Amino acid sequence: MNLMHAVMKQNSIFHKTLQKPTVNGKLSQAGRMLMLGLIMGFGMPGSLQAQSKKPAEVTEIKAPDPLEISGVAALPGGFAVVGDKNNEYGRIWPGGVRFNIPANVKDTESMDVGFGPNGQNLWLFLSEDNGALVDLSGGVYKFSETYKETCGRGLEGLAVRWHENRWQVAVVWEGGEYKKSCKEFPDRQTLKPRAAILSWKKGSGLIKLEKEFLLDVPSPVDGENFRATDLVWHGDKLLVLLRSLNERSKNYKHTWLQDYTLEGKRFGTPVKLLERWGDYAKNKNFEALDWSADGKKLVLGYDATKGKRVLITFPYPGNSGAVQPSQ
Repeated sequence: MNLMHAVMKQNSIFHKTLQKPTVNGKLSQAGRMLMLGLIMGFGMPGSLQAQSKKPAEVTEIKAPDPLEISGVAALPGGFAVVGDKNNEYGRIWPGGVRFNIPANVKDTESMDVGFGPNGQNLWLFLSEDNGALVDLSGGVYKFSETYKETCGRGLEGLAVRWHENRWQVAVVWEGGEYKKSCKEFPDRQTLKPRAAILSWKKGSGLIKLEKEFLLDVPSPVDGENFRATDLVWHGDKLLVLLRSLNERSKNYKHTWLQDYTLEGKRFGTPVKLLERWGDYAKNKNFEALDWSADGKKLVLGYDATKGKRVLITFPYPGNSGAVQPSQ
């Protein structure tokens, strides 16, 4: 049994070990695994549980037969969820009811639902493979080559709102460090995320490409480069979900929620989930972000194996400050 398996089983075997640490005068298998964990510095199972314990401010929401989570949109009474491994349907959490995804959407990286006056609503889906934005009523917009998927880096985040008598949409191309195997950028080039703001007409598509800009992401932290995995409207700014990644070790250590102006400048102090939640935030590849339907909480989704997939809701701690200098 390798060390990782020993650590994973540590909690389940701990009480057995206390009751029966030896068998025929020799250290039992459970005892050996516990000693191995202690020797390697993992500590007692109680401390291990405390480090990764769910923070008090966090609520976890599960669903029957959940999808891998790549995008989430709040609805009255629930959440619409899409997974990039399923191009046919999404699900409404927590009940699990299916809804269809437009046939011309491939690799559904994100979705959002906007609500306007007089009962208006707009369901939008972001297709990484097709480099396109699609609504349920047939509206389609194909982005330029600047936004195409290259070596696993592509369109990743989407937010829509009703603003000044029109649907206003923000999308983000994630940026970040290219993979070592990338032939187009063999030197592992790192690119800044790129955002675009569009005016949209339901059923028709693009009215106007209002602006495009690069996001001023921080310098690498602990050897990990930031990429932008989703975003939401936050007043006259964008609140962006930043995930750090080291392509060599596949670590996902840092998750920041950072406000940006519509010129791509950082505003105020980021909310750093590792500092706020400790080990609970470690190595979770957060990819989905939205406000709750009442606008009081944020909703996060992350990659996880089946059986461990949850949405996380928590109160946004607020943010204020000035535009941060570039690095």
